[in-house]
Amino acid sequence: MPGVPTASRPHVVVVGGGFAGLWCTRALAPAAVDITLVDRVNHHLFQPLLYQVATAGLSAGDIAAPLRHILRKQANVTVRWGEVTGIDVAGRSLALAD
Repeated sequence: MPGVPTASRPHVVVVGGGFAGLWCTRALAPAAVDITLVDRVNHHLFQPLLYQVATAGLSAGDIAAPLRHILRKQANVTVRWGEVTGIDVAGRSLALAD
């Protein structure tokens, strides 16, 4: 099943769906790893054009895209909605707000 981590492949967790998180996730597309992208919002906001939304030059939908839509063709990624509140490096786990 695509997007579901398996015991035979490494599992990479990317925290944040901003520019760095998306670039990292996309760079790992050809790798034999399972990726979970965790973000507290379900969309990527292209902030350099935010001023054009404020001045009514663009609509908000023109500068925001759902993370799942951006990564829809990448079979090795799963997008989860949540706010990371802690990282346990030794235990290899994340704590989420919910």
